[in-house]
Amino acid sequence: MVYPHSYRTEHSETRTSNSVYGEYHAQIQSKKIPIQPDLLKIIQFIDSHRKKFLRDVAEAVQIKSISGDLEYRDEVQKMINFAEDWLSLLGLKYERFNLGFHELEGKSVRLPTIILASLGTDMRKKTLCVYVHMDVKKPDESRWATDPWTLTENNHRFYGCGVAQGKGTLMQWFHVIEAFQESKTDFPVNLKFIIESMYHHNSAGLADFLPLRKHDFFVVMDNIIVCDSEWIGNKHPCIIYGTVGTIHYDLYVEKVPESKTDPRDDLVNIFKEIVDEEDHILIPHFEDIVTQITPEEEKMYEDIRDFNIEEVRENLPPYRQTWDKVKILMHYWRLPSIWVGETEECICPDKKVDIVKRHFIAKIVPRQIIDRSTNITISYVNHVVKKLNIENKVTCKLLSSTRYWNENVANHNYQAARRATIQIYKEDPSMIREDRVRVNLTILDRVLENNILLLPLVSRGSNAGGDNESITVRNFYESTKLLAAYLFQLAK
Repeated sequence: MVYPHSYRTEHSETRTSNSVYGEYHAQIQSKKIPIQPDLLKIIQFIDSHRKKFLRDVAEAVQIKSISGDLEYRDEVQKMINFAEDWLSLLGLKYERFNLGFHELEGKSVRLPTIILASLGTDMRKKTLCVYVHMDVKKPDESRWATDPWTLTENNHRFYGCGVAQGKGTLMQWFHVIEAFQESKTDFPVNLKFIIESMYHHNSAGLADFLPLRKHDFFVVMDNIIVCDSEWIGNKHPCIIYGTVGTIHYDLYVEKVPESKTDPRDDLVNIFKEIVDEEDHILIPHFEDIVTQITPEEEKMYEDIRDFNIEEVRENLPPYRQTWDKVKILMHYWRLPSIWVGETEECICPDKKVDIVKRHFIAKIVPRQIIDRSTNITISYVNHVVKKLNIENKVTCKLLSSTRYWNENVANHNYQAARRATIQIYKEDPSMIREDRVRVNLTILDRVLENNILLLPLVSRGSNAGGDNESITVRNFYESTKLLAAYLFQLAK
């Protein structure tokens, strides 16, 4: 395993032989990608229809499509009907599919239908698959400064439930299609849409449904795009190419009559053998197959802008407070780690039974396999129990796991997004990862086996899915233009 800074060099070579301009000149030139005439027509259409676009999004925001509450199931259906009306208006072919049933509030209820839609069948063009969702979490209205179901502008932001992701993103895609059609501009690619309404419940039903259509609806497909998440800061755009995976465990220690030790002490001693005070993983071979860090990858971390290390430094443990930007970001996004929860007392019907447990999470990164990591971890726990001569009953239980997701940024899908970002924002985007799991991405990756672009359309602070969800006025319009520019670049 190669850790950060192993490849750090004293200087970087310029990309031109001109001794006057050098690297600075190359960077300035790289941010100048001309706006082609057809894209200019789309941009002008978007600028001239701002009020109309705003009204469309306001109509979507007022639909209370809360997927996790039976009371709002009719509203979820209303949002599905709303999307169908738009698909019909724009001339897309679409079908609705039932996904079966799931348990909600103690009842077995039918899952909301999923929509598959398509635009264009020109075999000379690339085919792009767009994933979007329409459901929202139930907002705590007492914590909102505005009505979550009314699109409200305040301090250069639009506030509303679902405006930053989901419903807002769906409307941006509809507006892009509308802009092409109304400006009589040939659509540069074929589109396929996956529109679901269970995103906030781990995309229930999606993993079982997609394989059924893999060899017909998805048989012709070049790339996938998802527009969730947000930039790392407020100023500079970003493109996301990876997320971590997680494996959740519970470790129990149960008191047995002949034992002379307290289960709480045993629990503490076991975890001292798993991870030390500076978060070093002590499990042998756990990190052996982690992908090596290359000079090119480290340079990508160095180039990330808009990350203020001082905002997080004081909240870091003392041993991390001297770390620089690269090492901190790699710790969160790139390197495996183990987080250990507090000791919990198990409530047992038999008062004489004494059981304690601690929850812990193993974060896994590229090349780490869930089954291998789990086997190594559980085997090592059993080894530690024998090594420490623990007499109490120790059980390590796997609860759940989610794969990591990672893409190659050299893929033309990512380069198209990069060039489009430079066209619209006049900035070379930062390539970033996320310290979280995304179930929908791992499903799409595993089933459809295609390059997935995660292109955030909002800046930091959007609070997508949370209280006071919002999108800046700038992002609201510029990101619609970004999607159009991306389509042109992808077509190349």
